[in-house]
Order: sequence, then C-alpha cells, then structure tokens
Amino acid sequence: MHSNKFSNKVKKYALISFLIPLLTINSCLLLYKFFGNLYVYPAPNFDYSKNEVTYSYDKYKNILSDNKSKSFTNCPKNYLTRTFVTYDGIRIETFDRDGLPRGTAKDNYIAINKIEKNTPDKQKIKSIILKKTNIKNFHCVKNYHFFYGLLEKVNFLESFLLKTILLKESSFAKVKNPYLYGEVSISRTARYFPAVFIFKPFIILSAFMLLLYWKSNLNLFNYIKNENKLDSISKKFFYFGVLSCLFLILHAVLLGVDYDSSIFRKIRRLIITLFIIFELTSQVLLTKNIFDHKKYLKKYINPTILKMKIIFVVVMFVITIISFTFLIYGDPTTTFQNVLEWNYFSLLLVYYLLSRLLWK
Repeated sequence: MHSNKFSNKVKKYALISFLIPLLTINSCLLLYKFFGNLYVYPAPNFDYSKNEVTYSYDKYKNILSDNKSKSFTNCPKNYLTRTFVTYDGIRIETFDRDGLPRGTAKDNYIAINKIEKNTPDKQKIKSIILKKTNIKNFHCVKNYHFFYGLLEKVNFLESFLLKTILLKESSFAKVKNPYLYGEVSISRTARYFPAVFIFKPFIILSAFMLLLYWKSNLNLFNYIKNENKLDSISKKFFYFGVLSCLFLILHAVLLGVDYDSSIFRKIRRLIITLFIIFELTSQVLLTKNIFDHKKYLKKYINPTILKMKIIFVVVMFVITIISFTFLIYGDPTTTFQNVLEWNYFSLLLVYYLLSRLLWK
C-alpha cells in the first residue's frame, strides 16, 4: 500500500516534469511565430475602414515620415492596392497589397522613390489611392479576434509589444519550424514580451517539479530499503538531480538579462552546460539504480519500459558526447546549433515520460 503511494507520486511528478517544460518552450515558439507574422504599421493615422480612400501625395508622405507613430491594432483586415495618380491623371498601381510595407518610414520611401524616379517632371504625383481587396491580410492582428480584443482592452500591452520590436529590430522574425530549419533558438523565442512571462515562471516551476520527482524517487527507494527488500541504494542520482534543478533555475532567471560582457556570456553558457551534465548524470544514475535492483523491483516496474529507459539513456549519453565534441572542436553553423538545441532538449524530456510508464 505504501509503495503504491510513493510510486504514484513518482508517476505524477514524472508526467508533470515532461509536460510543463515541453508545453512552455513550444508555447513561446507559437507566440514568437504569431508576432513574427504580424506587421507593425508605421502609420496609425491611416483610415482602413473604407473600401477606398484617397490621400494627397504630400499628406501621404507626411504621415509616413512620422516614424515614431506605429501601431499593431490600426491595420487593414484585407490587403490593399496602392495607386499613384499623377497631375495628368495617369494611374500607377503598385503590387504591395497591404498598402503600407512593414518597416520604418525610410523603408516605405523605397517604393515611393521608385515611382518618383520613373515619373517625368510634368507628371508629378498628385494623390495616393488605397483600395481594399477581398484577400484577407493575415499580417493584421484584427484577423485574430482574441489577440485583437486583448490589445484593444488592455492598451499598455500594445505599447509593450511596440517597445519590444522597436528596441531591437530582430526581436521577432518569420519562422517555419526551428526543429527542422533552426531559424531561431529557444532562448530568443522566450526572452521577449509576452513569452518571457511564460518561460521564466514555468521553467522555474518545472525545476521545482523535477526536484519533487527526484525526491519522490529517493523516498521510494528508501521505503523499499526499509522494508528489507534492498541491501543498499545509491543516493547520487538525487544529488545530481538537485544540482540540475538549481542550474535550470539560474538559466531561467538570467534569460533576457542584457549585460555586454564576454565573461557574463561564458557564465550563461557554463550554467546551461552544467544543467545538461547534471541532468543527464542523474538520469543515468537513477536508471542504473533501478537496473541494479530490478530483481527486487520486478513487481513494481514494467521490464519492457526499463529496457527502453536503458536504451534511451545510452543513446542520449552518446548524442551528448558527440554534440559537445562537435560544438567545441567543430565549426557548427547557428542553424545547426538551433536545430540541435530544440531537438535535444525536447528529447531529453522523453525520459520523464518513460518514468511515468515505468512504475506500475
């Protein structure tokens, strides 16, 4: 009865330790992809409610020149065509369907300058016509009702997002699948608002759940030992597990802290490296503990899952050695490092899923 109580705790914390970090990093990725797909429109004074609107050329350029005014929420739900009309009545339609290219006023002038250079002096541009099409503009937040309603009701959220993007032009970017293409690292998807408020607390929570997982395993082994069913047990897996939790918390706390120092960057790399080393070591030692006492534990565990765990830790150990060797002595591209990071950390969590399935 008591052994079931301890094993149930192990299973509970194992499942939580698998789900929370996996959902956390992928939630940050989804948010990053979402905001990377949204356009920040540099002209919040434009009226997008009408099917067609005409601006004088001077007014159009003056609005665009206000580089400080930007908006998420004032955007065209449908793509727009942009037509330049000369004083002679000649119409020149451009192909940037959203009417306003994403970016700064300087970026917008690129399209305008092309028109100006190709227009003779006697046919100077008089006005601009923005006309709505039937094609939805999925770069506009208005087409995402939940987020649009949130930004409309909580005004400061839009200000935070705008500050994030304006502070660093590379804050968000379009990504397809970093697991396959490595366009972005885990830390980059998690260090900006609003993902940072997901990543930090939930990774720290994951560390505490992991601590409870290692403690529950230790309690289970102690109980079985006290029942005179085991001669002796090694507690090393618990100590390494505790260390891995501490370094995971440190990694989460320091994420997003900008300190221009090579020493600081090396410390951060050391912290995540030590987390990996301690985490993998604790997994290996715990699996070895179970294997060494499988004769006494056979009524508590699933032997097939135990074999899978042994294969898993051996494979992860080999992958880790090869990866570290290549990262230290090779010349890996950033893309390769990102692909490795996403897949490695997700794969590392499979250990806890196997732990959930191991105990009867």
